[in-house]
Amino acid sequence: MRLDYVEVCGFRGFREKVRVEFGPGFTVITGRNGVGKSTLCDAVEFAILGEIAKYTVESAAKETVRDYIWWRGDGSPTSHYVTASFVDRDGKTFSITRSRDGGADKTPAEIEAQLCQGAAPDEPLRQLCKTSVIRDEWIASLSLDLSETQRFDLVRAALGSVEGADLAAKAKAVVTLAEAACGRVEVSYQEARSALQVGLVQLSEANDAANRRTDISAAMAVLDRFILPTEGELAQRIDLAQRGLPDRRRRLEGLGLAAFEGYEVAAHQRAFNSPDEVARRERAKAALEAALFNFDRMKAELEVVQRAYDFEATANEIAASLAILVEHGEALGLHDEHCPLCAATRTNVEFAAGIQIARARIDQLAGGVNFARDNLANARQAASQGEQQVAEAQAVWDEIEQRLRTLRAREEAHIEIFERYGLNPVNAANPDALDRELLDEREQLVELERALNALEASRAVDALTSVDARVSVLRRQADAAADELARAQSAVASAKSLEKSVRRSAGEIVDERLARISPLLNEIYQRLRPHANWRSIDYSIRGDVRRFLSLRVGGELNPQFVFSSGQRRAAGLAFLLSVHLARPWSRWETLMLDDPVQHINDFRALQLVEVLSSLRQVGRQIVVAVEDEALADLLCRRMLSTPEQGGRRYTIDFNERGVADVIARLDISPMAPGILRRFDDSKATA
Repeated sequence: MRLDYVEVCGFRGFREKVRVEFGPGFTVITGRNGVGKSTLCDAVEFAILGEIAKYTVESAAKETVRDYIWWRGDGSPTSHYVTASFVDRDGKTFSITRSRDGGADKTPAEIEAQLCQGAAPDEPLRQLCKTSVIRDEWIASLSLDLSETQRFDLVRAALGSVEGADLAAKAKAVVTLAEAACGRVEVSYQEARSALQVGLVQLSEANDAANRRTDISAAMAVLDRFILPTEGELAQRIDLAQRGLPDRRRRLEGLGLAAFEGYEVAAHQRAFNSPDEVARRERAKAALEAALFNFDRMKAELEVVQRAYDFEATANEIAASLAILVEHGEALGLHDEHCPLCAATRTNVEFAAGIQIARARIDQLAGGVNFARDNLANARQAASQGEQQVAEAQAVWDEIEQRLRTLRAREEAHIEIFERYGLNPVNAANPDALDRELLDEREQLVELERALNALEASRAVDALTSVDARVSVLRRQADAAADELARAQSAVASAKSLEKSVRRSAGEIVDERLARISPLLNEIYQRLRPHANWRSIDYSIRGDVRRFLSLRVGGELNPQFVFSSGQRRAAGLAFLLSVHLARPWSRWETLMLDDPVQHINDFRALQLVEVLSSLRQVGRQIVVAVEDEALADLLCRRMLSTPEQGGRRYTIDFNERGVADVIARLDISPMAPGILRRFDDSKATA
């Protein structure tokens, strides 16, 4: 899809009807400042968007930009409208007309369907104008002057939307909601468990009191085993036993943790020291050593082959010099039966034989370099394969060492449990003994608690029935809360897995699409040559949630701060042109440049002309508005016109009525085929 024509009347600086029919290949528009060159770009943008986006100030002095879209000068136009027409490769036209009174005759959806295709970005028509109409005042502000996040957003929007790119934000929202719901459920579960624990304790106390109310002597015997009668009166001994219960419970907790972790560590040790695992480690170590040995051997062979190639290359250079000498001597021939090279007396037969011997020596010297080059390539490939084998073997060995480090960490954490709870680590390596010690400690604690309850809870029998009923209700509530918590935790895990997958996939797709700009940006930058020393420009992307796109020259230098005004504009042009060319979703193949050479010296202006000529040769329609007549002439010569895609040149100025108008139109004829060949033939004949 290309621009066919633009027709305006009563729009901006054009009072009367003006129609500009664009050349299928290129169009150059010239004219002094203020005659309406930029207005033609405004007209195309206004036809597509219904607004002119180049003004950063929306309103001033109680007026808005829309107050100045239509003619406000002397005289009255016959009408107020803008028409932009497009034509596709099959010759089918599509036009958009916007008038002051009637609005647009096409909806944004209809315009988007004609000018866009595939996975278009958000606000595709705005992105289309921003990347197709490059204005003088936008060159720096839409490239180097953007922040790194704004630059990333501009490039990503120009490349088009990534299918499902917005799913990352939705997946994050799902994770947040799931975590909040899980948190609420976990609080409810903990409250239910706490209430159940209290109820179970009360039930246990009531049961014990009911069962042992009459067995006070047995309870006293238990208390005597733990607290000697010499420790004081019965009340004092009971109080002392109760104050010791927290320490005993803490010890019991530590034994439980130590026993559980002991079984886990033992299982990991058995798995790590199993015959299969030991054999696997030995194979991995042997494979790594073999790969390293093989790689060292290949590097040594590569050095030998490299030296052989260097020797053959030197011999080849000698052969080239000797060939020149032999050809020179053969061209001179014998002089008074003397060799022209060594002045020795030779017959013609001897001289010819010497020439043949020299040529044979030359062939011998030159023949070995190709064979040496092939050997060098094979040796390099073998060394590269050897290096890859080393990397693979090292990765396997690193995984084994990581498992060993993990096991050692579990062992250290197990020992730390004994230190934290003040336990004797004598049975640290024997989880069965720890388990028996745990059972003994639990039985003693239970026995002591029962004895204390029996001594104190004579009134607990009366409350047994009510406590039992309440515990039943609390148990059902705790079970329901546990089920709900399990479902909530599963939902959180699934949401996090989904978010991770979506974010990784979206990031990979965006990075792959952004990689398309790198060769374009470097190619156009090198052609425009903004800086004499820094011949290339690189971009880098960082960030997971917020993405940043930075431009660098000369290694790690920011061109925004080291380039002059003209250099920044040249680099900005390279950036915007690469963005324009990298859009896969745009059907509109027109590049409009509104006075792009401001603050750019003549050398870079010439380089820009060559870049535009290259874009023309790959089929882009170029529309350029410039003030310099000589530059316009150069553009018309360099952007070659063809019979299928011709070029035009327009001159805009004020006519005899004092209004802006097209005062000259010139069709640029294609160069006659074979004209240079005919010119050379005529010179040869003369």
